[in-house]
Amino acid sequence: MINKIKNGLLFIILIVFVYSLVLLFKNNDSSSFNRLIINVDSSFLDKTFIENFVSKEISSDSQNINYNELENKFSSISHVKGVAIYKDLIGNLNIGISQYDPIARIISGKLSGNYINNEGHIFPISSRYSKRVLLLHLNDEFSNDKKMISSEFGKDLLEMINYINNDKFFSKIISEIEINSNKNIVIHPQFSKQKIIFGYPDDLEEKFEKINLFYNKIVPAKGWNTYNTVNVKFKNQIICDKS
Repeated sequence: MINKIKNGLLFIILIVFVYSLVLLFKNNDSSSFNRLIINVDSSFLDKTFIENFVSKEISSDSQNINYNELENKFSSISHVKGVAIYKDLIGNLNIGISQYDPIARIISGKLSGNYINNEGHIFPISSRYSKRVLLLHLNDEFSNDKKMISSEFGKDLLEMINYINNDKFFSKIISEIEINSNKNIVIHPQFSKQKIIFGYPDDLEEKFEKINLFYNKIVPAKGWNTYNTVNVKFKNQIICDKS
């Protein structure tokens, strides 16, 4: 009796195993899929764009879907950071898209019309999506490299931008950064008229502490628009100028 039960269980397990193999083989067939499942945030590329892109790349009479080729075509889109395409066990085509998140926008120089992400990757703006970020005035010394961190100054500048964006106070009051030909930085505040002479993007803690001191100690005593320039580039000094 026990042997009959064991044999019966083994038979059922075998049937389930064979059925699973058949189902897996069927779902791995790249000639078709059941549903299209898209995982993407609603920034530069949304679900509608991806659906239209897939419909153009995969015609209704396609005999075979090359997933690697489809991933490569998505990866060639300038706003795509990463892509994963696969068919799940029930035959659905899954597409996951990660996109670059801008932290600053270049509005002058050779690289004008591009965003930068927190890793220094440079990518174009888009008519489909716009994000309010820090504005950068770059001089023409910056080339058309895809990475800002290709130079030491670019690395230091990127560190400064990330510092500003990660600070609750400075991210609210600083709207624009200007870089001149000598790689000196001028900060343009959003709510006051003065320019802040920052110099080279180094000694960030010290320089931003002096800017913080200006807004918390000097401005309440002297007024928002008393000074035209505030210079924090020199060691242990804050130079406020009315002219």
